[in-house]
Amino acid sequence: MNDLFENIFSSRDLYHSLMTPVCEKYRITHTELVVLLFLANNPKLDTATDIVEKHRITKSSVSTSVRVLQERGLITGEFTDGNHRSIHLRVCEAADKIIRDGMAAQKRFLSVMTDGFSQEEKRNLRDYLERINRNIAVYSGKHK
Repeated sequence: MNDLFENIFSSRDLYHSLMTPVCEKYRITHTELVVLLFLANNPKLDTATDIVEKHRITKSSVSTSVRVLQERGLITGEFTDGNHRSIHLRVCEAADKIIRDGMAAQKRFLSVMTDGFSQEEKRNLRDYLERINRNIAVYSGKHK
């Protein structure tokens, strides 16, 4: 069981180490990069609440990152359909290079993690991780 915990922490460290050069290059925080990549990778999920729920990042961190990204002209936010409770976020063209480099780092992360895996093993891993995420969501819902 200790191997599982070591794998969780080492994969988190690997992801962080691959994202850090992107953050340094564009002078953004890791949370700002998470926001940009989330919006680019999830076109139907476009609110700060979506980011908080999917990435389990604090509301204050996401809010601060959204504000900074808007100030830098990397994302915009607008109300839609007369709903003034949720601001829908969109990535601006100015963020294209950051997103491209971030996605390349994500791709590298997956490549390192699954090196030597067959296609079937990659599918199985995806399925196992989806089940784990569902289990966590159910547990979290019961223990709020």
